[in-house]
Amino acid sequence: MNAMTEFADDQSIALGAPVGVTIENVAKDFGDSPALHGVSLDVHAGELVALLGPSGSGKTTLLRILAGLEAPSSGRVLFGGEDTLGLPVQDRNIGFVFQHYALFRHMTVFDNIAFGLTVRRRRDRPASAEIRRRVLHLLDLVQLSGFEKRYPAQLSGGQRQRVALARALAIEPRLLLLDEPFGALDAQVRRDLRRWLREIHDRTGHTTFFVTHDQEEALELADRIVVMSKGRIEQVGSADDIYDRPASPFVFSFIGESSLLPVEITDGTVLVDGAPSGLSFGETGTRPATLGFRPHDVTLVSDDGPAIRGRVVAERRHGARRRLELQVGPKQLRAEIDVEVEASRAIGSLVAFQPERWRIFPA
Repeated sequence: MNAMTEFADDQSIALGAPVGVTIENVAKDFGDSPALHGVSLDVHAGELVALLGPSGSGKTTLLRILAGLEAPSSGRVLFGGEDTLGLPVQDRNIGFVFQHYALFRHMTVFDNIAFGLTVRRRRDRPASAEIRRRVLHLLDLVQLSGFEKRYPAQLSGGQRQRVALARALAIEPRLLLLDEPFGALDAQVRRDLRRWLREIHDRTGHTTFFVTHDQEEALELADRIVVMSKGRIEQVGSADDIYDRPASPFVFSFIGESSLLPVEITDGTVLVDGAPSGLSFGETGTRPATLGFRPHDVTLVSDDGPAIRGRVVAERRHGARRRLELQVGPKQLRAEIDVEVEASRAIGSLVAFQPERWRIFPA
């Protein structure tokens, strides 16, 4: 029995059934600084979507517009087909989890989780017994049974974030918004909590937006990933779509380790620094493009045939392999490749290589 079913026996409480979300051509300007440029996105009810991008990409601004904390300069947002323009924050029935917990330090864990229910208008407020049942159920859901009398100062960072999530779930939201919820935690705790969050999502079925700049987090957690850059959506897709079929050089370089080199394609031959690389791309004529490849998808080849050539400027151990940093040609182009540990090369030596898997992004 999931949390939504568990709470369904009190018909006087409006259940927050998950809703689909439609974002239509949303723009946001802060004075002369545009933060979002005509963003459009459809999210299915019950979907977990990651908004992924570097700082300044617009992902948190978009989340705040969904929450009603910011108004779009243009465009609109619909929850289940209902236009939210002018809908106050308190009427959106949204659960929000921030990076820094935002727990009330003077309240116990129980009172923190119950807070959103106890401050409701009298006619909408559950009975005390129902609030207690709901809080204790959520404590069990987030694996903190027996912690109801503790205060936030008595909890670890990971435990506080679980309490914050339980508090967001207590109001039975139509939409759950998570803004870098694990950003303040160490790496091991982050890994544990994101696995746990995925399990919670699968049990509760909330429509969820998850803001992160951590690509590993997005790839592991999300049903779909929305990659953002400079206020625009670069690509929307599954983890496989984003990693294996990137739509742009930005997505390719932001998701996973990569090297990008400017190339020229002449009658199907890919030229790197004017020399044949041994790669072909089915086009006639001549045009500039960008070659992208992953360091681990590279093979060393004979120096007497077509290849990409680079001079070793640095090398370091990279797990079970060795990473070579290369200068390609005289234009200070840099590329990184992974080789067998025993295939180490001295600084200054010349290396010939070809990627086994690669992508061409036409200019």
